Amino acid sequence: MDERCISGLESLPAAARSCVLTIGNFDGVHVGHRRIVEAARALADRQGGAVVAMTFEPPPDLVLRPDDAPQRLVPPGVKCELLREAGCDWVVTAKADRALLALEPGEFVEQVIVRHFAPRWIVEGPNFSFGRARAGSVDALRQAGASAAFDVHVAEPVALELSDGREIVSSTLIRSLVAAGRAAEAARCLGRDFALYGRVVPGEGLGRKLQYPTANLAPGEQICPGDGVYAGLAELAGREYAAAVSIGTKPTFTDGQAGERTVEAFLLDASGDFYGAAMKLSFVRRLRDQRRYDGPEALKAQLARDVERVREIVAAGGRKSVGSGR
Repeated sequence: MDERCISGLESLPAAARSCVLTIGNFDGVHVGHRRIVEAARALADRQGGAVVAMTFEPPPDLVLRPDDAPQRLVPPGVKCELLREAGCDWVVTAKADRALLALEPGEFVEQVIVRHFAPRWIVEGPNFSFGRARAGSVDALRQAGASAAFDVHVAEPVALELSDGREIVSSTLIRSLVAAGRAAEAARCLGRDFALYGRVVPGEGLGRKLQYPTANLAPGEQICPGDGVYAGLAELAGREYAAAVSIGTKPTFTDGQAGERTVEAFLLDASGDFYGAAMKLSFVRRLRDQRRYDGPEALKAQLARDVERVREIVAAGGRKSVGSGR
């Protein structure tokens, strides 16, 4: 973990005070989040001070409504790394417990923002809310800043033309795109391919019997792309491989029964097994739906076609060579 990714408000170093601060969940660290960080970076470069992002763990929705909380776009550690890459000098993760989330907006400003950060500027999007029941608004933040000696800058959201029309980029929108298998549009909103992170786990060995052995991924709390076959990229064991990725319930082998949903990646030109290895699995393009084939040989022929399409897509996108060192 980057030493500038800090766990806990009490651990924040003095160098992070008098900063340009931005606060949010930042799930996915998408292009809208990056616009906020860029605005904060411009202010810090012009007027001095560090850029600090404050985020929460666990996500507040998981504390307040655990049975209905959205799944994550990225794991917590990856979120911190992405915020640092976007331009933050420090990323501090506050423990989101009921005591913190119960603070009224004025209490949140006094006990969290002013006490720990004493910011010179706060940069947020126009729909930023804070405090108990999200009662605090950007206008309330401006009013608080007048007496607490900080200014507020509002960064406009990012809007993109997608297949459904013009949309404001948000984590909620990206989750819906990922769940629908719209990998290319999710990538536009994220500014990079959507990726799952996890450990390679044993599967049933069906791919090996078809001569297409797979690395099965356990994605944990992340949202999983919709069922289908995808062209992707896998990073593990210090190398990067083009990957044909299947997500679904193996309909050719389940005879219409409800099978377990799995994430299986055939790594092109890889050898050996990777059980237990950490893997980042990026989704470049959706190739086709899942469907039931008339037996293993028909499925094997389709897999061969899928693999060739993956090679073409990866090559056309100017990606690293299959099996190359990183």
